[in-house]
Amino acid sequence: MTDTSYEECRLEGGPDHLPEELRNARVHAEALKVKVPVHNGWEHFERIGDFTETGTPIFRWTMCTKIAE
Repeated sequence: MTDTSYEECRLEGGPDHLPEELRNARVHAEALKVKVPVHNGWEHFERIGDFTETGTPIFRWTMCTKIAE
């Protein structure tokens, strides 16, 4: 049985140092925002309502925040 509450997504934009393997992520199907831990911070992405050629939703980079020490 497949869990349909999650789906694959594509993370676009942001820093060049974001590894390619993090750009294909699995998110909750209703998620509008995603944050990915990278080094000592978070890269933030938002759903833009567009899709890849294969129908995968695209999330566009919006900002970076640092983890408080």
